Amino acid sequence: MRNAFSDLAGFVKSSKDSNYHIHRELPYRFYDDTTGIFENHHSLGFGLSLSVLGGANDDLVSSLNAIICTLPEGDKWDYQFVLVGNNQVADLIKQNTQAMAIRGGICEQFATNQGIYAQHSAQQGFSTRLNKAYHYDLKDYNACLFVSTTDSKVALQEAKDMLAAELTQCGINHTPVTPVALMTHVREHLNFNRHQDRPLPATYNEFETINTQTLSPDSEYLLNRTYVDTRHTPLDSDDAVRTRIVNLGLARLPNDFRLYGFSNCLASLKRTANSLQCPHRISVHFRVEPSGEQITQNDSKIQSLTKIVESKMRLLVPSAEEELKERKELQHGLMHQEYKVATMVMTVSLYTTEDKARTHTTVATSTFREAGLNLVRTNMLQGQSTLSTLPFAMSEGYFEDCKKAARTRTMKTSNVVNFLPIVAEYKNFSGGVMVPTMRHQISYFDPFNCGSDNYNIAITGGSGAGKSVFTQLIAQAIHARSGKVWILDKGSSYKKLTLMLGGTYMTHESIFLNPFTHLDKIEEARDAGTFGDITDDDGNIVDPIALVLDNITGLIGSMASPREELETYQEAMLGDAILIAWKKMGTQTRIDDVQDALYALAKEKNDDRRISDIAAQLNKYCSAGVYGDVFNKPSQLDPTIHITTLELDGFADAVKRPVIFALMVAINQQMYLSGSRSTPKMCIIEEAWSMMGGANAQAREFINTGYRTVRKFGGSFCTVTQGIEDFFLNEEARAAFNNSDIHITLRQGEGFEKFIKENPKHFSPYEQNMIKNFPRAQDAGHSCAMIKAGSYTSFHRIFADPWSRSMLSTEPHEFEYCETLINQGTPLLDAIEKTAMHFNGEAMSEFAALLATYSARQESHP
Repeated sequence: MRNAFSDLAGFVKSSKDSNYHIHRELPYRFYDDTTGIFENHHSLGFGLSLSVLGGANDDLVSSLNAIICTLPEGDKWDYQFVLVGNNQVADLIKQNTQAMAIRGGICEQFATNQGIYAQHSAQQGFSTRLNKAYHYDLKDYNACLFVSTTDSKVALQEAKDMLAAELTQCGINHTPVTPVALMTHVREHLNFNRHQDRPLPATYNEFETINTQTLSPDSEYLLNRTYVDTRHTPLDSDDAVRTRIVNLGLARLPNDFRLYGFSNCLASLKRTANSLQCPHRISVHFRVEPSGEQITQNDSKIQSLTKIVESKMRLLVPSAEEELKERKELQHGLMHQEYKVATMVMTVSLYTTEDKARTHTTVATSTFREAGLNLVRTNMLQGQSTLSTLPFAMSEGYFEDCKKAARTRTMKTSNVVNFLPIVAEYKNFSGGVMVPTMRHQISYFDPFNCGSDNYNIAITGGSGAGKSVFTQLIAQAIHARSGKVWILDKGSSYKKLTLMLGGTYMTHESIFLNPFTHLDKIEEARDAGTFGDITDDDGNIVDPIALVLDNITGLIGSMASPREELETYQEAMLGDAILIAWKKMGTQTRIDDVQDALYALAKEKNDDRRISDIAAQLNKYCSAGVYGDVFNKPSQLDPTIHITTLELDGFADAVKRPVIFALMVAINQQMYLSGSRSTPKMCIIEEAWSMMGGANAQAREFINTGYRTVRKFGGSFCTVTQGIEDFFLNEEARAAFNNSDIHITLRQGEGFEKFIKENPKHFSPYEQNMIKNFPRAQDAGHSCAMIKAGSYTSFHRIFADPWSRSMLSTEPHEFEYCETLINQGTPLLDAIEKTAMHFNGEAMSEFAALLATYSARQESHP
C-alpha cells in the first residue's frame, strides 16, 4: 500500500509547479495611450493598419523605396508588413442583407436567400459545375505594418510620425493598431478558429499585461518537422478547435518579381484552379543595413574583384567580371542614395486541417510558383517560423535565429519593396449585387457608389454569358433599396421580375408617350424645392423645365429628321415652336400643336421652307397620323410605381426608334419626379440599340443631352447589348457607350475577334486574353465579368443562389414552361417554384436543406 503522506506531499508539490504557457513567448506587456507605443519585453513598437491596394505601378514602387531609405538603419530597428486573408466576412454579408431587405416581402426573401448562400459559400466555397480542383470562396484581405526597436521611445515616435505622413502621401490610408487590434491579430495567428465567420475583437484589460490576456488558457501546440498542430477552446464555445499551421519560406530569390504582380500570389487569373484555398498570413520582415558599413564592404569587394579581373586569375573566376559590374552599380546607387541594402525574411502561414493540409500546401506553392516565387516548407523550423512572424518578435531575438537558420535574404531596398504584401484586390463594400473578385475578395457592385464620374452603364455579353441574370440582379438590388427602375424590354425577359416585385408590365397596346403630360408636376416639384437645386458643370443653377424642354426638342427633332441633321437655325425654330405650344396648351400639348406652331413661325418668316419642312415631316406623329395615339395620348407612366417594364416587341420597326427616344425623355422626367436626387434611379435598355437605325448628329446629340440630363437628376441609363461590337454599329449606340463611365464586359460571342482586329487598342492584350477565357455560364455554373468604373478595372465572378437563379432565369425552355403554368392560372410565385423544381430539382432541394439548417441555427442562437 502506498504511503498516503508521501502521495499527499507529491500532490502539493505538483500543484506548486510553474507550468510553461505559450503566452510567455509573447513579448507584449503594456500600451502607452499617449504615444500609441507598445512596451514589450525587450523592445518598443507601434503598428499601423493599412488600406490594401488594388494594384501598383512603378511610381508607387519608387515612392515606397524612398520611404524605406529614410527609415532608421541598423540592428536596433525592425520593420514588418503583414497581409491576412480569411473567410470572416459574415458582418459584411449581413450588412448588405439588411440593406437589401428594407422593402420586406419578396425583396426580403431575395436578400435572405442570397445572404445565407453567401455565408455558406464563404466557408465552403461556391457550388460550380467545374471539378473539385476549382475552389471559389469569399475572403477579405487586411494589411498591417509593425515597427519595433530597442532604441529610445523618442526615436520611435519620430519614425512613427514620419511613416504616417509618408504613407498618406503615397495614397495608403492607415489607422493606429490599438491593443485590441494587436491582441486580435496575434490570436488569429496562434488561436486560429476556422469556424469563426466574422471578426471578433479581443477583450483588453489595461491593468494586466497584454501577453497574458491574448490567447486561450488551454492553448496547446504540437511541433512537427513540417507543420504545427494547435488546439484551443474559443471563449464563445465549449468545443475545442484544431488547426494545422504550415509555414512556407522563400526557396530562393526570383530573377524578376514586381509589386504589381503580388496579387497573383493570392490567386491566378489565368489558371483559376491556382489560389490560396485556405486562410493565410503573409509576413515580410526586413532590416535596413547601415549604409556606411555596406559602402565599405562593397568598396573592399570591388577592389578585390578588380585585381582578379585585371589579372590572369579572371580565367579561373569567369563570373568575376559580371560581379564587378554589379558591385559598381551598387556602389553608384548607394553613393547617390537611390537605394540601400536590406535583409529580409518572408514567411507564408497556411491555416488548414489535417485532411486538407497536403492539398492546400501543394496548391499554394503552385500558385506562388506561377506568380514567380518559389516557396518551400520551413522544415525543422516550423515553431520558429510560427513565432518569429509575430509583431515585434524579431526585435526580441528572433532575427538572429532566422539568420542562423539561413532564412534571411539580402537585397536592395528597391527590390524589398516588390515583396511587400500590401497589394491584394479591389474591394467595394457599398452594398448591392455581390460580385466577388476573381481573387476571391468579397465585393459588391453599386453603380451609384463605384468611383465612376457618372452612373451610366454599358453592359455587353454574348449568348450564354449570363448578362440577363446579372442585369436583373442589378435592377432588383436598386429596387430593393427603395430605388426606381424602368426597363425597356425586348422579348419579355423582365416580365417575371417586374410582376414578382409588384411592378407594372406594359405592352405596346398600353404605351402612350406624350412628352408634355407631366410637365406641370415638374413645375410643382421645382417650386416646392423637393428635389433640390440642379447645377450645370460650372455650378450654375439650371431650371429643370429648361432641361426637359431641351430633351423634348431633341426628341421631336429626331422624329422629324431621322436620317439627316437639322440646321442650327431649324433647331432654334423647333425649340421656339415647342415653347409656344406648351405655353398655350400646357400638359394638353400634342405633336399637332407643335406642328401648328411651326407652320405659324414659317408664315411669320415669309413662308420659310426650312421651318415648314420640319412641320410637314411630323405628319405621321400627329393625332391623325399613323402613330398618332402613341405620341399624343397622355403618358401612362406613373412616377409612384417603383419598377416599370415596357415591352417593345409589337411596335412596328419604323417607329421603334422614336419610341425608344420618347421613352428616354419620359423616364428622365420620371427621375426628376422621384422626389430626391439621392434616390437610386435606373433605366435599363435591353438589346434596344439594334433597333435604332440611322446615324446623324441630331440623334447623337439627343443621346448626349439625355445622358447629361439623367446625370443631373441623379439617375442612370444602363444599355445592354449582345456584344461589344453592337455599341459601334451606329452613332446612337456609340454615344451611349461614350456617355457611360461604367463598362461591364461579360463573355463575348463570335464577333469579338473581328472587333479586336478593327479596334486593337480598345482592350489591352491582358484584358483581351481574360475576356476570351471567360467560360459559358451554363458550363461553369457562374458568370465572369470585367468591370471598368472610372479609372478602376477589375475582374469578377457572379454567383446566384439556386432560388434566385430560378427566379431570374430566361432560359427558353424554363421560360416557356413557366408561362404555360401562368396561363393555366397558376399564381406567379408558385409557377416559378414549380419550374425551378422541374428543371433544377436537385439544386433546389439542397438549397432548401441549407436554408433549413441556417434557420434552425438562428433559432438556437438568436
